[in-house]
This record gives sequence, structure tokens and C-alpha cells, in this order.
Amino acid sequence: MDEEHFLERAKQFAYRLAELQNRLDPDSYDLLLRILRGINDAIMHRSDGVSDSVDVEFSPQDQDRFTPAFGEELAELTSLLGPHGLRLVVDFGAERERDRLEVEAIARVSGMDPGRS
Repeated sequence: MDEEHFLERAKQFAYRLAELQNRLDPDSYDLLLRILRGINDAIMHRSDGVSDSVDVEFSPQDQDRFTPAFGEELAELTSLLGPHGLRLVVDFGAERERDRLEVEAIARVSGMDPGRS
């Protein structure tokens, strides 16, 4: 990537980030910044050969904030990073399944039928 192309993408990134700061509620914007810090750490450590994955702690409230629209905004923002952009994968599936199984187990122990609504 030439310097001009890099600078243009950096400007687009800064503009989108400022736009999101104005549009998102403060807690969602804080979540966005925590994710971006994790991505930055992964990029910085990639050259060390350590890891290129991002592991950001999410509270249940954070998971509620991470709506499909939030994910699309984050994916668009991260696509401006790096020479060919970054591919973003978010997976809450395993955690939600584990939570569901735990709730069902608690219900069974309590004498309830978890299959009934």
C-alpha cells in the first residue's frame, strides 16, 4: 500500500470513529474502544509471532450492546485497518449455549421443567 492510500484510509478511519462517537451511546462507544484496543494489541503482537486473535471480555450488557448493527459498524471500521483491511469474526454462540444449558440444569434441580414455556 502506498503512503497516499494509507493516509486516505487513516482519514476515513478517523472520520468514521468520530461519527460513531456522536451516534453511539457512551457505553456502546466504550465497548467499541475496548474492542479496537484489543485489535491494536493483536496487530502489534502479530509481528512478534504471538497471536493475531483478539480476546475482549464481554459482560452480559456488552453482549446486549453488540447488536447486528453494532457489528456491521465495527466490521466497516476495521475494514479500513491494515493494508488489506481486517476480517472480523465474533462468536457468542458457544457462550450462549453454555448459559442455556446451565439455566436448564438449574431449572431441573429446582424441580421445574425447562422444556415448558
